[in-house]
Amino acid sequence: MMLTWLAAGALLLLAALGIFTVATGWMPPMARGRVVRPELWGYGTLTLALGMGTGLSLQWWADSLTMDNLGGATAFALIIFGGVLQWRAQRPGTL
Repeated sequence: MMLTWLAAGALLLLAALGIFTVATGWMPPMARGRVVRPELWGYGTLTLALGMGTGLSLQWWADSLTMDNLGGATAFALIIFGGVLQWRAQRPGTL
């Protein structure tokens, strides 16, 4: 139960960071160096938080196996898509 509350707290922090980044363009210091499109990075963070929220909410109300599998796949796809958006917001690496 404690891990659920920790995950919910992380979800809220990610969502707040994404909203703040989309609204103001401010980036956390650790991500400022490579990110060239902060708004896209913020949308990626929001999508990742939505995927986390989908996966977390399945613990409370998904009682059928079909909903659990479908919801889990949806949560996984949202998390991956959020990561791809964050990746696309970064400056391309040089070889």
